[in-house]
Amino acid sequence: MNPAHRGHGLAADLVRTLAASILARSQTPFLHVFRANTQAVTLYRKLGFALRREMHLTVLGRAGSAAATAP
Repeated sequence: MNPAHRGHGLAADLVRTLAASILARSQTPFLHVFRANTQAVTLYRKLGFALRREMHLTVLGRAGSAAATAP
């Protein structure tokens, strides 16, 4: 993300809007986020989301492909 766009509340507004839309359908909003993405984790907690469980992810791909070199 371009640093000039940070701190304006855009992500919070987007997540609130999407969560409200999901709740209006009587469904439960949820997120997946990498633990290393601490800024997102902090935002989601401020918006009322809570950790339910930790998951482990393995990304498979062909050697040299983008999937194989992703963190």
